[in-house]
Amino acid sequence: MRTHEFTIHSDFHRDDLMSISSQASRFASDISLSFVESEHEHRVDVKSLLGMALLPIRHGSIVRLQTRGRDELEALEYMLDVLEKGIT
Repeated sequence: MRTHEFTIHSDFHRDDLMSISSQASRFASDISLSFVESEHEHRVDVKSLLGMALLPIRHGSIVRLQTRGRDELEALEYMLDVLEKGIT
């Protein structure tokens, strides 16, 4: 399992998060995202379109990305790149 914690630098809209979910589906590994907002921990399977569409992720959120599986390092690096740079 690979884990990386970082801060989100831009707001993500529902369409952005659904696009990220679609991109995550290319990997065999499990990919999850978690963060705390208002004392409530949110945890979502990044490959879940519905879960990602409902995720309240905003600028300044501190998130933890976890990957587990045969391509976990590749999945972690790719998803970090997408999430840290934001959608353009």
